[in-house]
Amino acid sequence: MQIQKLKQLLEGPLPGEPAHELMAPSARFTGTRLPDPAQARPSSVLILFYRRNGSWFLPFIQRPVYDGVHSGQISFPGGKYEEEDSDFCATALRESHEEIGIVQEDIQVLGALTPLYIPNSNFQVYPQVGWVDYQPEFSPDPTEVDEIIEVPLEVLLEQENVKQLTKNINGVSLSAPYFDAEGRVIWGATAMILSEMLEVLRKI
Repeated sequence: MQIQKLKQLLEGPLPGEPAHELMAPSARFTGTRLPDPAQARPSSVLILFYRRNGSWFLPFIQRPVYDGVHSGQISFPGGKYEEEDSDFCATALRESHEEIGIVQEDIQVLGALTPLYIPNSNFQVYPQVGWVDYQPEFSPDPTEVDEIIEVPLEVLLEQENVKQLTKNINGVSLSAPYFDAEGRVIWGATAMILSEMLEVLRKI
C-alpha cells in the first residue's frame, strides 16, 4: 500500500453508498422506536493503518457486553462528537486516544470517507483515515474496550473472507455479509465503513 496514493484517492470521488451497500444487512433497523435522522448525533471513528513485521494492520475494538445496541460488537475506535472538538477528525483522534491509548500527535491524517447513518443508535458517523509510521503499543480503556483486535489488511482484502450470517434481533430476522477476520466477525456499520475503505485501497 502506498500512503501518498491513498491520500490522493481520499481527496477525489469516493465509492460512497454503493460500497456501503456491499456489506449492508438485509435490515438496518432492529430497534423498537423508529429514530428521527434529522436528530442524529454526530460521531466519528478512526481507521488507523500501521505496519507490523512488514505487513499493514488495522486495529479494531471489541466492545464490552452492556445494555445497548452495540453491545459486544467489533468496531473501529471512536465515539460521539463533543463541543470541545474542533471538527470530526478531532473527535476521532480524541476518542482513539481515550479508547486504545494511541498518541494523537503521532497520527498522520490522510482524509475521510463517506458519512454513514446508523439507525439503531441514531448516529451519523464520519469515518477518518490515518496512519502512524511505527508499530503502536496499545493501551485499552477497560470501561470501553474488552480487547483490541489487530487485523492484517491482507486478510480483509481477501474476498473469500466475506461470509454470510443470520441473526434475530428484537424479533427482526436478518441476514448480513460479514468479514471473517481470523475468526472474528466484523459486520453491520463497521463492515459497511470498512467496505468503502477497501474499495478505495483496491484502486492503488
